[in-house]
Amino acid sequence: MLGIPFLDDAITKLFRPQTFDDPVDRLNYFITATLLTFFALMVSAKQYVGSPIQCWMPMEFKGGWEQYAEDYCFIQNTYYVAPEEEIPAEINERDERQFGYYQWVPIVLALQAVMFYLPNWIWKTLHQQSGVDLETAISDARALRSMHSDKRSQEMGKLVQYLNETLELHEARRTPRYFFCMRFGRTLGSYVSMLYLVIKLLYLVNVLGQFFLLNAFIGRGYNVWGWTALQSLWTGSGWHDSPVFPRVSLCDFRVRRLANMHRYTVQCVLMINMFNEKIYLFIWFWFLLVAVSTLINFFYCLFSLVPPVARERQLRQLLKQAKFQDLVSSKEAAPMLHRFANLALRPDGILLLRFIEGHAGAIVARELTAHLFSEYVQHCEGTFHSTDEVKAAASLLRPAAGSHSTKSTSPGGCAFDYAALVHPLQPPAPHHLGGGGAVDGGIDEKTALEQPDSSQQHHQRQPLLGSGMKPKRV
Repeated sequence: MLGIPFLDDAITKLFRPQTFDDPVDRLNYFITATLLTFFALMVSAKQYVGSPIQCWMPMEFKGGWEQYAEDYCFIQNTYYVAPEEEIPAEINERDERQFGYYQWVPIVLALQAVMFYLPNWIWKTLHQQSGVDLETAISDARALRSMHSDKRSQEMGKLVQYLNETLELHEARRTPRYFFCMRFGRTLGSYVSMLYLVIKLLYLVNVLGQFFLLNAFIGRGYNVWGWTALQSLWTGSGWHDSPVFPRVSLCDFRVRRLANMHRYTVQCVLMINMFNEKIYLFIWFWFLLVAVSTLINFFYCLFSLVPPVARERQLRQLLKQAKFQDLVSSKEAAPMLHRFANLALRPDGILLLRFIEGHAGAIVARELTAHLFSEYVQHCEGTFHSTDEVKAAASLLRPAAGSHSTKSTSPGGCAFDYAALVHPLQPPAPHHLGGGGAVDGGIDEKTALEQPDSSQQHHQRQPLLGSGMKPKRV
């Protein structure tokens, strides 16, 4: 971009969309902030490099006098008088009609861009305190889309292990602190989600506050200026009579001659207002679109993360689409699904799965959810947590005799054996190979030689959820 490595990296990192957000977030901090920055640069080029104002001078003004008068009028403000009105005789009345906001348009646009980017900076800074590396998890999930066969299965296993240890899906015995319907705390699975909702609220407050800033900036009580300007365009009355962005204005200045002060009134054309008017008309309606989108998105996130029933509904949807229809529709497994959604995944886990679904695709998110749920059932079944509801969920996860493993429909997807994942400690069912069969439910010699020892298998594959390991990327 600039040919300077460290500056190029800083600028690219600043304006690059993040991976842990949704489209409405990018609409606020990236698209809107970029538009405002572009408008600020465009107006600055016209204002400080071009000719923002031109005035009709008296005949006696020559050369430098004309340039001096135009610079003076641009700096000291001008005032607007409608063509059908007479110029006020009183100086105070003229001063009341002055407007000078056009001088500050580039600075205000730049400040507006900063205000739109500020919530995202807060989000990037504070979410790292949770210990959950959202960017790494989402990036690894996105990489799974282009992997094939064994490598994809291996990387999926690493990602499942990382999420198990990072999100601490085991039900830790902690004293919860409740905020609304959520257990709030950095180690209670709701720190990131609560922070995300606060950031959503900041986006909403910011875009609504921009309307007040915009109307206060252009002044004259035009609270619905954009709608009024659009009506003027529709009726064909034109914009040249607009008192908000007048193109023709008046300017008073005094010149000292021989100890006497001479007052001059000149008529000026503000070419810069032609750009300002179009820019702010677009911004007014753009802010309206962003405000409506942010408002809807905020309430959607609020009602999908806070109520426990909403988190369970999202989990059911992911598992249902991951070939777990029988499990989702079963009443016996309902308590287990509720426990996994609200005591294991918790709001932070649901939010992370939503980010993965948005950036890595629905197929990866469904398969990852299936692995996490299967690991959770395996952990509960092999520890003191095992209850009737756990056994019911485990029995539904095991395919019936003669059924086949589910194959992922994603590119490079490999066979996914839920039975082996959920219950590796269970002795294998009797096999009948050729003419030799098991006697009294036993296993024939050939099958026994091919099957690994269950104790060795258990030793090689420790439960991930109770390991107590620190999050570590492999």
